[in-house]
Amino acid sequence: MNLKSLLILLALCPSLYAAQPNILHILADDMGWNALSCYGNKDLQTPNLDRLAAQGMRFTQAYADAQCSPTRAAFLSGQYGARTGVFKVLNEKEPSYAPMRSAEAKDALGPETATLATTLRKAGYTTGISGKWHIANNYAVAALRKREGYFESYGFDFAGPANGNEHHEDKTVTAITDDIIGFIESNRRRPWFAFVSHFSPHTKLEAPEALIAKHVARGFKRSADDEGKSTERPIANYLAMLEHLDNEVGRLLAKLDALGLVENTLVIFTSDNGGLSRVTNNAPLREGKGSPYEGGIRVPLIVRWPGKVKPGSECDVPVHAVDFYPTFVSVAETQAAATLDGESLLPLLTQTGTLQRPALFWHMPTYTTNYGRTPCAVIREGDWKLIQWFGDYLDTTGFTPDDKPYGKLVVGPRTEVFNLREDPYETRNVAADRPKKTTHLTNTLNAWLKRTGAKLPTANPYFNENRWWISRVVK
Repeated sequence: MNLKSLLILLALCPSLYAAQPNILHILADDMGWNALSCYGNKDLQTPNLDRLAAQGMRFTQAYADAQCSPTRAAFLSGQYGARTGVFKVLNEKEPSYAPMRSAEAKDALGPETATLATTLRKAGYTTGISGKWHIANNYAVAALRKREGYFESYGFDFAGPANGNEHHEDKTVTAITDDIIGFIESNRRRPWFAFVSHFSPHTKLEAPEALIAKHVARGFKRSADDEGKSTERPIANYLAMLEHLDNEVGRLLAKLDALGLVENTLVIFTSDNGGLSRVTNNAPLREGKGSPYEGGIRVPLIVRWPGKVKPGSECDVPVHAVDFYPTFVSVAETQAAATLDGESLLPLLTQTGTLQRPALFWHMPTYTTNYGRTPCAVIREGDWKLIQWFGDYLDTTGFTPDDKPYGKLVVGPRTEVFNLREDPYETRNVAADRPKKTTHLTNTLNAWLKRTGAKLPTANPYFNENRWWISRVVK
């Protein structure tokens, strides 16, 4: 081959000379662990994401935080919310008369902490984002992109204009996909990192009418409003949102193929928390979004990386959203800008080893009464999981996810311990039966809370049992 022919080949196939792989991270919003047909959804086929799983690795015990802001902060910082202070949804109201006062969270994750994109840019990557933001005081990237230097300070070269306020008919899924396709086309000559941050399938229920009608014709209920109710499940609108998201992921993946970028692109698809119980059922896992039980924090995770990840492989090692940052650092062969709580997933992806850490942790020192949660912290070590309720607990027996508050208040601290291998659906609390294990897990969790400087809830002098769930400013 002469020099001219080689140059033409390189121009047509830029991946041939790109030493660093491109990174495409697709994050769904409120997609439960069983939403995809490759994870067991019997009500809907998701052929594009199923095909991605067939071409890569499907994780069966992948975790996020229980809500969106903490997960997105963990992703961009590589640190747990106990360390960063972003452990709740920003600007979410707290009940003022509850038994405890929630720990005070930060109102934003600053660029000095959210350094993932900055780290990759220093390593030679062009960086881009479109869609949901929600680690600062605004929901959408589009709303902040006009602030001069805002996303530049977070390390992003490109911030997409896709605006959720202008695309109610499909939750902006198509516009976000268009943004990222344009970003990839413009930067295909060099390594790039693209963060596709969707608003779907989070409520409000918004999907193309043709897809909603399709699922109504199949016999599923159309929701009476755009918030949905558990009595309507499975909801035609929600199934339409899932199908539309799958279609647009397929369009994005097809563009990688058309540009000759598939072989040199690491693709990750996951979700920011479990499915919202009001509109979907996470069974047989317990509960849903907002909850420390498995239905609230376990999520789908699919990774494709041709030549590195074996097609059709599966991994049952517990992993967490904090692991993506150190993974990308390893892929880019660079150094992180800060201490990371996560661990690189490369040994799992390449099936050359396992992870070294002994445990995973969650810090949720706030109330989300719509999701049946009071302040708590969680540790998972091996097959064992402990939930420490700091000062009260919501018993959801006999309640539905439509009820507000969701559960009956039980005052006093509570410890729950589950063996997830023997009892993956968390039906048997064995804390009293396994005192040594309970003590060990409790001590390990408390040591972690102290080590990370975690803020803890405190007793509330304004506790009122008759109106405890009401949100009101108390001075």
